[in-house]
Amino acid sequence: MRRKITLAGQESGGCPRLNLRCRPCILNLRGVMPTIDENRSFWGEIYNWPQAGAEWSKGWGSAHMQWYGSILPRISAFVPADTILEVAPGYGRWTAFLKDLCKRLIIVDLSERCIDRCRQRFADCSHISYFVNDGKSLEMVVDGGIDFIFSFDSLVHAEEPVLKAYAAEFAKKLRPNGAAFLHHSNLGEYTRRIEVESRLSKVPKLLGLLRRLGVWDDNVTNLWRARSMTAAKMARFAEEHNLQCVSQELVTWGLVSR
Repeated sequence: MRRKITLAGQESGGCPRLNLRCRPCILNLRGVMPTIDENRSFWGEIYNWPQAGAEWSKGWGSAHMQWYGSILPRISAFVPADTILEVAPGYGRWTAFLKDLCKRLIIVDLSERCIDRCRQRFADCSHISYFVNDGKSLEMVVDGGIDFIFSFDSLVHAEEPVLKAYAAEFAKKLRPNGAAFLHHSNLGEYTRRIEVESRLSKVPKLLGLLRRLGVWDDNVTNLWRARSMTAAKMARFAEEHNLQCVSQELVTWGLVSR
């Protein structure tokens, strides 16, 4: 039986807090996502995690409301599961819910600070294992031992090479009939719009007028999403590694609606 991969919410992303002294922020303004090392530095050293990640759930009222109203309905066919792997948990916003849906939970993040914080936060949960990785591999996870892989609101910041590498890893780590739920960028489908925005930026008065008229929405491009990724590419990566893409969902939201 081919392993399954469900891809959801590719249109999302969310710029944390703009800091013109921060290289990742500057790169984003230039249309370039930070490298793996820059992401590690930003999330592990610069960003202060004011609400442990729940700050990105304000549009839903709380992380609790977002989980039960938006995420859980989309993964209910795959959980509970014996062993769950969460990739890029940050400070454990979704770990808090996943831990109650499995016998064993493995969390992997490129930031040692994030993993340390999760270890402290879930110290009373003996069934959770914690690992720091290089941002694209899962060698610390046993092959063929995972029932469900989950990542939400993190890999939107990852460019094509990272998602391609993870697809290869997921194929090795999933059990037969295992499944994955991944949230990634689809901004690569909007290259023409990005080109138009680049030209408009040279005429700030016109761009300002279009914004006031509601004709132009910056949320399409200015939300810390990887510009090299698309839904079609992710489906292709899955196919290349004998993963069956059972569904894809394009979801639009941003700073205005959130």
